[in-house]
Amino acid sequence: MSITKRAFLYVTRKRGKTVLLFAILLIMATFVLTGLSIWKASEAAQLDLRQSLGGKFDIFVDWNNSPYVVKETVQDNEIDEETGKTSNSFLMYSTVQFTPEDIAAIKAVPGVKYCSARLDDLVPFEELSLFPGTVPSAEEYRQRTKMMGVCSSADDELFTSGTLTLTEGQHISTGDQNVAIISHDLAEKSGLKIGDTLTTHSYNREDKKFTGKEIRVKIIGLYTPNVVEQFGEAVTAYDKIQNRVFVDLQTAVSVDGGDINYGFSAINVTIDDPQNMEQIISAVRAMPDIDWTAFTVNVDNETYENAAAPLAALNELVMTLLLVIIAVSAIILALLLTLWTKTRIHEIGVFLSVGIKKSAIIGQYLIEILLIAVLAFGLSYFTSNAIAGQIGNRLLEQSAQAGPEVDGEIVAAANSIEVGADTLIEKPLPTENGIKVSVGLGNLALLYLIGIVIIIAAVSTASITVMRLKPREILSKMS
Repeated sequence: MSITKRAFLYVTRKRGKTVLLFAILLIMATFVLTGLSIWKASEAAQLDLRQSLGGKFDIFVDWNNSPYVVKETVQDNEIDEETGKTSNSFLMYSTVQFTPEDIAAIKAVPGVKYCSARLDDLVPFEELSLFPGTVPSAEEYRQRTKMMGVCSSADDELFTSGTLTLTEGQHISTGDQNVAIISHDLAEKSGLKIGDTLTTHSYNREDKKFTGKEIRVKIIGLYTPNVVEQFGEAVTAYDKIQNRVFVDLQTAVSVDGGDINYGFSAINVTIDDPQNMEQIISAVRAMPDIDWTAFTVNVDNETYENAAAPLAALNELVMTLLLVIIAVSAIILALLLTLWTKTRIHEIGVFLSVGIKKSAIIGQYLIEILLIAVLAFGLSYFTSNAIAGQIGNRLLEQSAQAGPEVDGEIVAAANSIEVGADTLIEKPLPTENGIKVSVGLGNLALLYLIGIVIIIAAVSTASITVMRLKPREILSKMS
């Protein structure tokens, strides 16, 4: 008779032991599968969170330590017309700046999602009828709006964050000259459309006005703001989101006068995965064409770290619980099988006396457990599905409340994500609404693998005490 048939007959004959072992294996499998599912869900939630939030770091001129920073006195003893106080006016700039080629090289670094920069200025455009602000501004600024010189408007934070959406026309690309993008509202108010031109002048530093060379730009795109100022919010006309004008870098340099700025003093880098922040920064720092004595790096990873804190704590907790469950399951199963093996000494003696090898006897015991385990593990798919979600979210809540100093930051991060100095975009995070725990076939396959390893270890441990005995010793114990 084969060992498989003997194992099947024993399992069907000893119904009490079979039912008890089935219940124990089902409970163990349910806990292990639940732990695996929560762990996988936590890993998936962390990945989704990282991809959702991304990471950011800024590279800007080190105004305190750079040897290329120039500080010039523009006017001594300038008298303020309103207060009557005298002061000195200074102009500070760096002779080393980022070029479009630098931005393109940084964007090409693996892991970098966006690389953007702006050359901002307050500029009057003759054709624009600006939306009024809620805060009055000085006379010289009333007809001016914020002009943003960019290499690629598609990479600008306002567009990548969803604050603005290009609804008509095309984005400004590297290499474009004398082009602009304005808001759809501003175009409608000013009676403009795509293909029309805007007129301004270069800045004259002598009279501090835009009275220099005439500069004309063509409107190539219209954007729509998805977030506007709240009612009653204090904002000047030039800071209103609908009044902002995007132009190409060459136009911005020409309007600025072209004698100081030829590029950007700061750039903003957005990466795919915040976990790779250090490696990406190291790769950027290793770029030979950038003079790092002129620049410094500031990492903005706080939003991700705060939002990911409960998920990281949950992951650590689940891994610890999973290891404990596996260890306890192996110990309990080994003790139970050891007790049962001792009750089968007579059977072992008979098998040995008729020439059945010890390996065949152990193999029969192993098959007996596996026959029961296959059914128990399969049924645990349904029992684990019923409880995994509730347990996972409960553990996540406890992880989020683990420390009061983190809890407030997590709540703030879960309610909103800061996407720039201009606005705040509401965005739900995995930590807000819990995590989605599902028991997949991959988790079930891993359960079978772990379960078989535990069963082999338990059967081997339980069989040691008896299988090391000789037939004569077994017969003497029986008597």
